[in-house]
Amino acid sequence: LTDDHPTLTTYFEGEIIGPKHTFRTPHASWGSSEKTDMQHWARFPAWRPHAQAAKKSFNSSLKNFAAREHIFMRWKEYFLVPDHRVRTISGASFEGFYYICFDQRNGKVSGIYFHAKSE
Repeated sequence: LTDDHPTLTTYFEGEIIGPKHTFRTPHASWGSSEKTDMQHWARFPAWRPHAQAAKKSFNSSLKNFAAREHIFMRWKEYFLVPDHRVRTISGASFEGFYYICFDQRNGKVSGIYFHAKSE
């Protein structure tokens, strides 16, 4: 990843879009907005059937999410493992998060990284 750290092991936390978490990113510190969320989720073809319901109520949740072909998640990277005290690395960042789509049928994970201050 960087000259000083060609490999890294990091700690992630995830949110599964379902009864507890909606498609709207609730963490203001992550820098996302409803518009950003809609744009990023829309990049997953599997999300398109949910687009109309999301436009009506972006705070709606998915029922029976585990029984669906696709599971949607957000993953947030927090720190290096095993040294959790390392919060920054020159040339790398923990500032953003990932929009994730997991296709349960073929085991494929697709992700889109978002950071409010990057392109």
